[in-house]
Amino acid sequence: MDSRDFLPEYRNISNKLKKRFLRRPNVADASENFRQLGKRLEDSDEPQYAGFCYLATGRCEKTVGNSCAEIEATTQAARCFLRAESVHQKLKTPTFEENLSAAIAGYKQAAKLEEEMGRPNAASALFIELGDELFDLDRPAEALFYYDQALKRESGSICDTIFILRKICDCHLALGDHHNALKEFTKLGDFCVENDPCQHYHQLLASIEIFRVLLLLIIQPSKQSTSPNLIQVLDKYKWEDLDDCKEQETCPFLDSITFMLLQSIVQAVQVNDADSLLYLEDEISPSLNKQQKSLLAIVVTREVKK
Repeated sequence: MDSRDFLPEYRNISNKLKKRFLRRPNVADASENFRQLGKRLEDSDEPQYAGFCYLATGRCEKTVGNSCAEIEATTQAARCFLRAESVHQKLKTPTFEENLSAAIAGYKQAAKLEEEMGRPNAASALFIELGDELFDLDRPAEALFYYDQALKRESGSICDTIFILRKICDCHLALGDHHNALKEFTKLGDFCVENDPCQHYHQLLASIEIFRVLLLLIIQPSKQSTSPNLIQVLDKYKWEDLDDCKEQETCPFLDSITFMLLQSIVQAVQVNDADSLLYLEDEISPSLNKQQKSLLAIVVTREVKK
């Protein structure tokens, strides 16, 4: 179905909503017709036109006071507009980003309605979904804003809070904002420790430890401008904290091999040993994810150039 088939049918359904003498419009019937038209347009790979139909469905449901159906239709419209924007992005066709603007407006409206109905967690989920879509469209700065909005509305769920904080960290990493990334990873780590009596998050805490060490190596903060807790993160890996007479205390979240490799990297940076760093980069690589490898590459490149 193309726009030539879509527009006449859309107008015909809209005409059903016009007030007639001594006769009320059948809003429920029009709403269902718009929904069916939107579904057919989706099946025909016309997400932009389907979005307009779902918006019309939402307006009909609002008229009859059906808030749940209005939220559902508005959210579906937003998803359709995002799908249309993704097509433009993949094909690299010129666009004024009108579909993206319509999608963001739809998500925000649906989230507002969820809050008005006393469901902040549902509003948070919508902001997370919007943030994910924006992140996939290579818009981490915009995604970060909506993740923050989701975090503000999250109430009580430890898992969801950790999930959102981790996404906020990803946005800062994608933006190259290492200082705020370190701040958010520290916040995430502290939250996990405080809310993990059964030690379910050891694997996540191990990843956070690696991120924090690598970010500290990149930033190289002075002791005067950095909190003692962050200084201690890096200090336990340095030469001056090694005591030949005592067994070195390792990080409780890291296995011994990863800890020793990370410790060797910190010490190689201390003494500007670029050759050792190149070797250690290959050795620790299987234990790192893509983001951590990128951070380590920044450290190694800088040291090699010295």
